[in-house]
Amino acid sequence: MAGGRNLLTRDTRGVAALEFALIAPILGVMIYGLIEMTLRFRAADEYQRYLQQAGDYLSREDELFSSDIDEIYAVASQMIRSGSLSGNLHLDVSSIGFKSDGAPELLWRRHRGDTPPSFNISDAAGLGAPGESVIRVSARFSYETPISQIIGAGRMNIDDAVYFRPRVTRLIAIDGQIHDDGADWVNDGDSTVGENNGEEAVGEVEP
Repeated sequence: MAGGRNLLTRDTRGVAALEFALIAPILGVMIYGLIEMTLRFRAADEYQRYLQQAGDYLSREDELFSSDIDEIYAVASQMIRSGSLSGNLHLDVSSIGFKSDGAPELLWRRHRGDTPPSFNISDAAGLGAPGESVIRVSARFSYETPISQIIGAGRMNIDDAVYFRPRVTRLIAIDGQIHDDGADWVNDGDSTVGENNGEEAVGEVEP
């Protein structure tokens, strides 16, 4: 009997299996969580790289065409490889000039994707001197990882904008015009269009 009791107290067979059964779900959640965060960080990094390089490329031109915006939008599939971009990427490119009092004014805008997001043009205040301009490139990106699809987690939505000063000219024209309303600018930023300071720039400018 004593030997039997001693054997029972020393028999630990099955303990490791029990411990693993208790820990395995926690480890599984941690591993899936790590993979999920890795995929999301990678998608966000690809998105930011695309946004920065698109702005840098467009700001180097002295004149743009609507076809250039089409190409920038199309090349996203080569730079953002984290899932399908169909219906998930919306690109918005705008030129914002600064009037004689320094107030920003929307000169032209091109959008690719679904309904363009609104933005407050006053956010560009102080980014340029009268008569100068900046190119604003923004993109809205929606991404769902394979793990999110399986477990029903929410999508990752990123909406950001970058501003670049034109490299070779003060105002970058598009399709032969520096202003979609046909305004003529002089060096101090005076134009012939009405005021739109502080308003939200909404709606799509047709190519």
